[in-house]
Amino acid sequence: MEVVMRIGFIGIGGIVDIYRKALAQYQTPVTAVCDINAARVAEVAAAEQCAGYTDYREMLANERLDAVFIAIPPGYHQQQVIDCVKAGCAVFVAKPVGLDPTLVAQTLAAINAAGVINQVGYMARYADIVGKARALIGDRKIVMGLARFMVRMPANHPWWGKRSICGGQIIEQSTHMFDLLRHLMGEVSHVQSFGHQGAADDIADFEDSTIVSLKFANGAIGTVISTSCTEVPEGCGWELTGRDLYLKLTMDLELSGVIDGKPVSYHGEETGYIRQVGEFLTALKTKNQAMIKSSYADAVQSLQLTMAAERSLQNGGQTIRLES
Repeated sequence: MEVVMRIGFIGIGGIVDIYRKALAQYQTPVTAVCDINAARVAEVAAAEQCAGYTDYREMLANERLDAVFIAIPPGYHQQQVIDCVKAGCAVFVAKPVGLDPTLVAQTLAAINAAGVINQVGYMARYADIVGKARALIGDRKIVMGLARFMVRMPANHPWWGKRSICGGQIIEQSTHMFDLLRHLMGEVSHVQSFGHQGAADDIADFEDSTIVSLKFANGAIGTVISTSCTEVPEGCGWELTGRDLYLKLTMDLELSGVIDGKPVSYHGEETGYIRQVGEFLTALKTKNQAMIKSSYADAVQSLQLTMAAERSLQNGGQTIRLES
């Protein structure tokens, strides 16, 4: 008889509805949820027929959880992940993993010391079009990568438009674009950023548009452009070029391009939101961290990259060299 994992949540905002849907698809019930919003706790606990808490420490003390999903705004990260792993729980952490480099380093050390399964929600790595693209690329070198995150954000979001809580669009949203470029092209050695502010001050207290230039350690180059002030057709995606190779990936599951003169056209089935949860559950059941495509340690490197881009932005486009 298969053992059913006991799953808890710390933070149950909008993204958690996707995680709950995924758990239901994999026939894994929710054991307990926690949030500082008591009304939301009551709503979700009733829907899941599970325990509800407003203090995560009480939840960890009362429930024998196998894993905890931590889905809180990056600026609100404190001891939550550390306390979970010290309690022996595997952790699935929504991206980005925080805004305080010291706390992030302490959290990584705690995860390593506990030896628990850990994953961060970079869902694009789990999309079938990404797996297909990697197979098509093979051992070819990608010499240039372009990425864009161009989405009109609402003016009334409770925390997204506050730099002190989200870190800015580069760190909170466009992190997906930087992360997948790392996944497909390798590590970045230099970063330079420029931005514009003033077109959407009712949406956010930071830049409404940014452009970030990247130099990779292997000599490749890249650019990530972002905006929060207007909707753009196919506003989220990546383009990759190499010798006789061009691939375009979009968030709406399309992979297209040309390789060696032959057209590429592939429609994916899932963006990765659901599959990432399935792979986390499998890794948890089999105790196999190696199958995780987006570990906490790897996510720390994406955070370091986006924070370097943010530093360049705040220093007038200064070129920032990342430590190897």
